[in-house]
Amino acid sequence: MSSPVVLGRVSALVPLSVLLFGCSEPTPPAASAPKPVPAAVVVVDEEEVVETAAPEPAGPNGSPESETLVIEEAVESVAPSLSPQRVDELLTALRSPTADAKARIEAIDDLAELGADASPAVEPLGAAFADDEPAVRWHAARAVGLIGRDAIPAMPGLLRLLADADPVVVTQAAAAIGMIRGDDDRDAIPEADANAYASTVEPLVATLVHPDPRARRAAVRTLRRVSTSREELAKTVRKQLADADPIAVMPALHTLADMGGDAVPFLLESLDDPASRYWSEVVLAEIGPAAAPAVGRLTQLAQEGEIAERMQAILALAEIGPPAAPAVATVVEALGSSDASLRYVAAFALGKIGSNEADESLATAAASDDPFLAALASWARAAVHRDDAELVAAAAEKLRAGLADESPAVRNASVEGLSDLAPQFSAVDRQSLSASLVELLDDPVPAVGLAAGGGLIRLKGDAVAALQAALEQKAMRNDALEILAEIGSAAAPALDDMIKSLADSDPVSQSDAAFAIASIGPEAKTAVPALERILADESADASVKYTVAYALGKIGSAALSAEPELRKLVESEDDLLATVCAWASLQIKPGDRDLFAAAVPKLRRALQQERELVRLEAAIALGEIGPAAASALPMLELLAEDDPSGQVRAAAEAAVGLIRK
Repeated sequence: MSSPVVLGRVSALVPLSVLLFGCSEPTPPAASAPKPVPAAVVVVDEEEVVETAAPEPAGPNGSPESETLVIEEAVESVAPSLSPQRVDELLTALRSPTADAKARIEAIDDLAELGADASPAVEPLGAAFADDEPAVRWHAARAVGLIGRDAIPAMPGLLRLLADADPVVVTQAAAAIGMIRGDDDRDAIPEADANAYASTVEPLVATLVHPDPRARRAAVRTLRRVSTSREELAKTVRKQLADADPIAVMPALHTLADMGGDAVPFLLESLDDPASRYWSEVVLAEIGPAAAPAVGRLTQLAQEGEIAERMQAILALAEIGPPAAPAVATVVEALGSSDASLRYVAAFALGKIGSNEADESLATAAASDDPFLAALASWARAAVHRDDAELVAAAAEKLRAGLADESPAVRNASVEGLSDLAPQFSAVDRQSLSASLVELLDDPVPAVGLAAGGGLIRLKGDAVAALQAALEQKAMRNDALEILAEIGSAAAPALDDMIKSLADSDPVSQSDAAFAIASIGPEAKTAVPALERILADESADASVKYTVAYALGKIGSAALSAEPELRKLVESEDDLLATVCAWASLQIKPGDRDLFAAAVPKLRRALQQERELVRLEAAIALGEIGPAAASALPMLELLAEDDPSGQVRAAAEAAVGLIRK
């Protein structure tokens, strides 16, 4: 099983097609589909360097994100000019031979706050692009971007930064180019400036295959601003992807998918190129309903070419859903194909598209001797007619039998089909299904266990009783706790069992129990005494204390009795523990201004942590602190623009607004 956060993300965001077909994508023509590889990223702020693993960006079905660039908003919201004398003072501080990196960054950030009024500083800021400290370089790039179109002379330096070894520097350089162009609202741009913008296209396209997702995202957004010809841009991008190492192609395409509907015109052109066709189909599937303009071309591709390309075209139509109704006749034809793989994806797609036109064909497939096809077709018929109790009952019976099938693919399809139809079941039937899914958590095929976990999460409160029973079994305890954590407040009936699990001898079980308690929130106040005891226990495992402190913070004001111990641990030599305790103290006593000075630097560093939840909570907490957290603005702006998680981007954007207010 996966970690709590990852498990929840998989169950909620991974397209059903991925889980149904063995948790992997079909093999593309003449090659195996390369799997994205997490890149080693060095994230730098003015105080420390932290090595992290860069997560892949969330797909378009994840949490909604704003298209507004927070840093660009800052251009319009900076304070009025404080006079040229102030600029001179800051430049003197920047150039001082005694200024350390922190002092240089402070001067650069103060210049950035002046926006266009800092235009006399463009050249000195450009000189800072060569600073030995990566943090100085990216702060300088940010400042130049905030100056706007008066910073066009810095464009060559920004282009050099696109090749920087530090991914944050690359990200800010790409974003700065976009900000400069976005600030240039002249009706007639002089030829020299137009050429400067045009010179950025190829280096930005090359950045599309950067190993870090933040750099890729920044490059995509900026390309949309600087490119004057979509056709030329598409041609350049296709060439770059064709020439790139195949291992870099999928991350780049995921980044394109993050553009949503804006990427569809480019992808339509890419469908005409055999070299990029398969991967374009993959991206269109990830985009989902917003890819509806591609239905006509995908319908054609579903009828011709290699099997892998036809399958992927049908899967893309499936993820587009009801808007793909014009393709139903073609998909029905594939349902009768002699190729089993085409039959499977066709049955799945017909259920996702939801058209009545396929009833007869699906009924025939549901009676097939092929158990996988029969399971998919049964689910598809019921999915199209969810109000038909007879069809839903027939599908449920077939799918329940499939849970015990010897084929992992059939078990997987049955789990997904049942959890999808569960809202149409009675409460008793949902609870019975939950018990069956719990038994599959330790399936010998991990994909089946993962699907079962996702199904239990979707069943929410109806799954709690079965998971409570699983807590009694040592081998299943951690999985059950992780799933209860994802269920959240609906898991409150299991609180006493979670508290009991805090006394487990296994630190992993203790941490999982604390995390599950945290997900319940203020209603978990009866867990405070047990959590306090662990926090005060000097022999307790550090990893357990992290989650215990987090749980106390999520309980909030009801955990007031724990606040003195948390406050004491804010001074811990364990920096992560100190950070979590500072955050938790603020959740319990949000108006405690005495804590701000100690908390802000720690929360600023937490914005760089690998774990999405840590970055999310830190961003929210900094926003709640307000103007006193102004020193975190540069990092929050970076996250708001380019964090791989849509949730973190939204939280960081909101925090920037609250701090500036």
